Order: sequence, then C-alpha cells, then structure tokens
Amino acid sequence: MVMELNFQVNRTCLYILLFFFAGLMIIYLGGSFSEKSAIQYTDMTHLDSPLHIDVNGNKVAYYDYSPTSYSFTVLLLHGMRFSKENWKTLGTLDILLKNGYRAIAVDLPGYGDSDRTTGLSNEDFLRQFMEKVDSESTVIVSPSMSGQFAIPVVFSGKPVLSGWVPVAPVSISSHKLEEYQSLQLPVLAVYGENDNQFRSQVEQYLGSIPRVRMKMITGGSHPCYLDSPAEWHQSLLSFLSEL
Repeated sequence: MVMELNFQVNRTCLYILLFFFAGLMIIYLGGSFSEKSAIQYTDMTHLDSPLHIDVNGNKVAYYDYSPTSYSFTVLLLHGMRFSKENWKTLGTLDILLKNGYRAIAVDLPGYGDSDRTTGLSNEDFLRQFMEKVDSESTVIVSPSMSGQFAIPVVFSGKPVLSGWVPVAPVSISSHKLEEYQSLQLPVLAVYGENDNQFRSQVEQYLGSIPRVRMKMITGGSHPCYLDSPAEWHQSLLSFLSEL
C-alpha cells in the first residue's frame, strides 16, 4: 500500500515537472518567434492614405512607410510623367519597408496631389521638405526630371546624404566632370541599355564618381525600373545593404 502511494506521488511530481518544462519551452520559443516577427509599422493608415504637409505655404503630398526603427530613409522622387503613386504601384514602398527601411515617396511641386510650389528653387524645396518630414540618414532616388531637384542638393552637401541613386537623371551636365570625380558619396547609378538620350552622360559623368556602382538594366528604356522591377529592387536593396 505504501509502495503504491509512493508511486502515485512520484508520478504526480513527474507530471508537474513535465508541465513546468513545457511551459518554459513555450515561453522561450514564443520570445524567439517574436524577435523574428514581421516589422511593426508606426501607423497602418499611412500605408494606404497619402499624407500632406505645408512647404512655403503650399500643400505637398507624400507617402511615408515607416518601421518602428530603421537605419536609412529612402526618399523616392519621380520623373515628369510620374508621381508618388508610381512607387506604390511598382511595389518599391512595400519592399523597402519589409526590408527595414523608411520609404518616403513625394509628389514634386505641380505633380500628383501637390500644389505648384512657388517662391522656392528646386533645391530649397527639396531641402525644406526633408526637414519637414525629419528625413535623416537619407538616400535619395532621383529618376529623370527629378535630377533637377536632387543634383543641387547632392553637390551642396546640405543636408549630408547617406547615398544617392540617380536613375538616368536630367541636369547631369550642370556640373563639371571634375566635380563628379571629387564627389565623396556612395552612388548607385542606374540606366537602361536602350536609353539613347542619357546613357552616354550617365556613363561619362556618373561613372567617374569614386564610390559609384554602375547598374545597366539590359534592354531597359529611360524609365528602366519599369522594364525590370525585380532587377531594380534587387540592385537597390543590395546597394542599401552595403551602406
């Protein structure tokens, strides 16, 4: 009788220990999974609805895809026939966010949902916009027409940028070759193989930057990121990962 009682007690203790260790494992694994969980967003409403701020008395529309913590802000400008919506449709905003970067896509003055800002140069507009949205450790992506905004900021050094991704931008020749050769900034220069208007300028001027990575999209046109989105995104993420 005593032996049977001892056996039942020992079995009960064993069950208690098993439940105890099982609970510890659940807590441990739960913590591990939470550390590897998806990026937490600051405000989910921002992912579908554009934001608006005032720059020099004019409305400026933009998207702001922000994780709770990030190393870089990627500021996406656009070409003459495009707007901030282009980067949403292409998936660039989502891809940058999912890889831990803050991604901002802005409608430049007179495009999309932004007013036609007056009284400011392109350079001053871009600088003021960056200040308004607290854009720090910024990498500017500037396709085509938006080179008129980005290039003056790049060469002024104010604010200090973390990188520059010119995509066959206009106004390349507004600065001398020697200035590009002295530019100390990580650069990913992207252009299309079939962009007959800008390819030679990109290769000559941007190709002379000391810390440049040249990326030609095979068979690509002027807006080459549209011709091969997967290749564009892979090149952009690879560049950002090395900054």
